[in-house]
Amino acid sequence: MHTTLASLLSDPLLVLVSLAGLLWALTRRPWRLLRRHALQNAWLGAMVLVALLWTVRATLAGGLVIQLLGATLMVTLFGLPLALLSLFVVDVLSLLGLEYLAGHGWTQFDWAALWVRYVWLALLPALISAALQAAMRRLLPRHPFVFILGHGYFTAGLAALGAGAAQAGWRHLMAPGSPLSVADTLVAAIILAFGEAFLTGMLVAIFVVYRPQWVITFRDEEYLNG
Repeated sequence: MHTTLASLLSDPLLVLVSLAGLLWALTRRPWRLLRRHALQNAWLGAMVLVALLWTVRATLAGGLVIQLLGATLMVTLFGLPLALLSLFVVDVLSLLGLEYLAGHGWTQFDWAALWVRYVWLALLPALISAALQAAMRRLLPRHPFVFILGHGYFTAGLAALGAGAAQAGWRHLMAPGSPLSVADTLVAAIILAFGEAFLTGMLVAIFVVYRPQWVITFRDEEYLNG
């Protein structure tokens, strides 16, 4: 992350985009959802899980990093505003963990990577997820199977693929001499999309069946009225 994303993709525009997303989320005051006692445990558990996903990653030849996102899961469980704020906390915690594991002191921390990671791993896939899920609610029948398959599997895979493709295009635009080709990045995005879809879909299915109160985007009166 130090020599690849931060150096090639760090840009004031990414900082502004990140701050705009966080500001919008703050105006929605999503922390009010956490007044529900049942949701508090789910939120804390999801934060820990996604933080671990962001800390465990595979670095391929050329510095290409593959790691699961968890953005679609957070949007599905808690809605877009709370997901955006929660993912920023995850971003900070996981970056601190990675720097600590690398043996870096405070002065060596790659703080620019904080905003880069947030845009590509959190903000963009979360926005894609929210848009896809809104379209599914309008266009598809309200059925638990449709919810699990659409909100879990398909949304997670497409969000990861879309974010990966956008990152590849941004890298090509901002650093045309990068050793990472667009094709390599897209292949990595496809691989990531399958893993993201499997993990998110499986967890969404489990929660909808056993803990539907943890999934605020799933309403019994809408999906179980048949």
